[in-house]
Amino acid sequence: MEVYDPSGATEITELHAPRLDTLDGKKIALLSNDSWQAHRTLPLVGEMIKADHPTAEIVPYDEFPIGNAVIDADATVVRAKELGVDAVVIGNAA
Repeated sequence: MEVYDPSGATEITELHAPRLDTLDGKKIALLSNDSWQAHRTLPLVGEMIKADHPTAEIVPYDEFPIGNAVIDADATVVRAKELGVDAVVIGNAA
C-alpha cells in the first residue's frame, strides 16, 4: 500500500521563538485568553510547573491584560519585558 500526502510542499515563513533548554530557574508568565475556566486551570499549570521545576518563578495571569483581544497587545509585551520573563504559557483552550 502507498500513502500520498495531498498537502504538497509547505513554505516556512515564520520561525518559532528559540526554546529554553530547561525551566529551572526561569521566570514563566501565565497569560489568560479568558476562555472557559482559565482562572482555575492556569494556577494549576503554574503549580505543575513548580512541582517539576522548583526553582522556576511563576508570574500569575492577573499580572497581565486578560483576553484574546489583548494577549498580543503592546501593553502585554511591555509588561512581560518589565517583569523580565523568560517564557510565557498562554491558555486556556476550550
